[in-house]
Amino acid sequence: LCIPKGCLNTTSFAYFFSVSEPFALAPAHTAAVKTTDVEAIEDHQATLYCPLLASNRDKINMVLWFRDNAGIPLYSLDVRGKSLNDAQHWSAPQVFGPRARYVIESDPAYLELNEIKRHDQGIYRCRVDFQNSQTQSFRFNLTVIIPPSQPVVLDRWGRVINSTIIGPKEEGDDILLTCRVVGGRPQPDVLWFINDNLVDNQIEQNTGNIIENRLLWTSVQRHQLHSVFTCQASNTKLMQPRTSKFVLDMYLKPLVVSILNTTESLAAHKEYQIVCQSTGARPNAVIQWTKGKKTLKRVKEHSVRNTTYSVLSFVPTVEDDGRLLGCRAQNPKVAGLFLEHFQNISVHYPPVVILQLGSTLAMDDIKEGDDIYFECKIQSNPSWRRLTWLHNGVQLPQNSSSTKIVRSNQSLVIQKVTRYSSGSYQCGALNSEGETLSNEIVLNIKYVPLCATDKIVSIGVSLDETITVSCDIITHPLASKFYWRFENSEEVLEIDQHRFSSNGSTSQLHYTPTSEQDYGTLSCWGTNAIGTMAEPCIFHLIAAGLPTSVINCSWRNFTSSFEVNCHQGYDGGLKQSFVLEMLSSRHPGHSINLTNAEEPVFSVSSFDQLRQQLPGQRQADSLKLYVYSRNQKGHSPRIFIADLLVPAAPDDPEPTEDPKSSLLTPILIGLFLTIVLIIIVIIVRIYLKSKRLKQNINKEKRYTEESKNTLLLVDISKKEKPTKTTKWMNNVGSSIKTKTKIETIDDEQDPDLIPYPRLTDIHQEELIPINSTGSAFAIKQHIQRCSPAEPLEPDKGRDKDADRFYQHHHHPHHQQPVRSSTYRDDEISEAEINLKGIEDFLMTNRVPESCV
Repeated sequence: LCIPKGCLNTTSFAYFFSVSEPFALAPAHTAAVKTTDVEAIEDHQATLYCPLLASNRDKINMVLWFRDNAGIPLYSLDVRGKSLNDAQHWSAPQVFGPRARYVIESDPAYLELNEIKRHDQGIYRCRVDFQNSQTQSFRFNLTVIIPPSQPVVLDRWGRVINSTIIGPKEEGDDILLTCRVVGGRPQPDVLWFINDNLVDNQIEQNTGNIIENRLLWTSVQRHQLHSVFTCQASNTKLMQPRTSKFVLDMYLKPLVVSILNTTESLAAHKEYQIVCQSTGARPNAVIQWTKGKKTLKRVKEHSVRNTTYSVLSFVPTVEDDGRLLGCRAQNPKVAGLFLEHFQNISVHYPPVVILQLGSTLAMDDIKEGDDIYFECKIQSNPSWRRLTWLHNGVQLPQNSSSTKIVRSNQSLVIQKVTRYSSGSYQCGALNSEGETLSNEIVLNIKYVPLCATDKIVSIGVSLDETITVSCDIITHPLASKFYWRFENSEEVLEIDQHRFSSNGSTSQLHYTPTSEQDYGTLSCWGTNAIGTMAEPCIFHLIAAGLPTSVINCSWRNFTSSFEVNCHQGYDGGLKQSFVLEMLSSRHPGHSINLTNAEEPVFSVSSFDQLRQQLPGQRQADSLKLYVYSRNQKGHSPRIFIADLLVPAAPDDPEPTEDPKSSLLTPILIGLFLTIVLIIIVIIVRIYLKSKRLKQNINKEKRYTEESKNTLLLVDISKKEKPTKTTKWMNNVGSSIKTKTKIETIDDEQDPDLIPYPRLTDIHQEELIPINSTGSAFAIKQHIQRCSPAEPLEPDKGRDKDADRFYQHHHHPHHQQPVRSSTYRDDEISEAEINLKGIEDFLMTNRVPESCV
């Protein structure tokens, strides 16, 4: 059903006409319902509370919402025949439509109106119908508040301030600000705050819907920096006031400026960090460093609160001595407001050295054979003590055959320069502050071109093969022209200029021999502004062919490796390489090759390398070794070296013995055998000594017996003294016996000692009297028996025989058994033996007893 105010659904329509009061009529008792004031902000949300509770908990049939006194609802909630949660909601599309929603889940229930429009302002009524109880009605006066626009602040010239900063202002300036607000229902209040303190609440102008409040703040001071100026507009407490805030910015002049560290006694060319401090400027003071009238740039600045520090990286020079170093702090926004501080600079510096070529010389016109000189200008404080000259960084000697240093005027003279004199030159001076090197002067000595190589180059080339022969020269300046010449045993030909090319330091000739006569020698000369090459570059053209075989080959075979060394032969005029070819005997046609591009020397460190390249890796094989050389033309004949046996690889490697145990076993065996041998030697020596002792005892007994039984004849002239002679003879036995014991003991102590007695000190008369010829013969016979290996010389007489007798050497290894000798009475009857002399001799000389 549609009516002028809208359309109703059939359910609501039937309900309207079934109630006791016709719906088209004005509801009864409307004047008795209390009206509740509700405020809502435009485009915000409004809430109208309509509770759904009956006094006797009666069931709700329907909830209807009306505007003013209209009889047609704009929103309905139909609960008839349903539970409250299943109730049907309906909102008039031409009024609120989806902007309205009746919230029944909360207590109390309420109508929620979203996006309130200013035409939504009015009186609203809520009607709640129950099944049995009396209908309840609620009345609401909805007021829609229109907030004012955002405040706009204008400066003294009426310009809108778009930023949040006021200023910057200087100390003593006045501030004039106008806050403008447009619209708002009800009319808003426009207020000024400074740092949240209300300073102005009076409206100066109200024209239509425009409201303005003007603020005048006079003579701002330094302490008001960063003050916050706020313009506030508000017409309701339902929302925050609309504000515009501005921060006061100010330009402040510096209060203090000072250089913190001293500039006295600075060393030249040493970097110093000099600090200047400025306080009180806003924004940060611009600190400018000056040296005399010059502004310095190497500055770093940083600020702490209201203090600015400027650090100057200052490297004083010689010219800075006595100048003023200044620090100037100023605010660039405040013209003419600055402060300055100055300090004197005192500089100590090492020598300042400048090297110059002689004024009469031209740098680009020096050639071999010229004389040149340099001048070294020195400025130093204190004065320099030593002057040095450098060529390519190497110090020149004080005096040489081609260099002369003149110290009086700090000059260097070089006579008859050569191309090796080219390079950089410097001079250096030393004082107490240090040593300084001068600038470099680089000389390029001009000279006649030279061939880049001093060797004759051999080039192998085949018939009808084109090669490029490159003639490289060393020259300054560059060569302006090249000459080529070909010569052989029959002719000399000058090569035309169009046959070769050149670029100033290189000339290239393309050459193709077509016959045997085209092989010979090519010569190349270069010419520059100084002259022509004295000696050309020479190239021998030879017929290229196969290389010759290697020569003087040798090889060495080790346990698991081998080496092959050969000497190379002729390379055939081309670069050659060398190959070691190993042919397998077990696998015919299979070979292993090793190549050496430099020399015919080959080395295989392990046979495992060869086994890996053989088909049967674990089988033994015999390899035939051949060596040959090869080049681009082919290879030389192969030279057989040897047959190499490659043993089979072991199946299961046996565990290797500990090298320490294998080394220890022979040592232990040798030590044991040595001990056994020493024991045997000791036993043998003990046995031999005991045996020798027994023999000496037996000899002593026999000798004693022989001495007692020997006839001692006395000369007839001495028979008149029988008592004395008898006494002498009675002492003979004991004397000899005592001596024999001493000799026995000495022999035991040192049986291998064979001393040489000095028999020349014993007179012959003490041993054998002159008148005893027969006894001499008897003794001679005894000597022969004692040492038969030593023949006697009869022409020496009895003295010689006596010497031969006493010079017989006794040695235990050659000791012969002593023969018992008994002389017959008739043989010594005429002899007179000087026993006393014999006794003295035996007592003073260690004569072998066997000979006695």
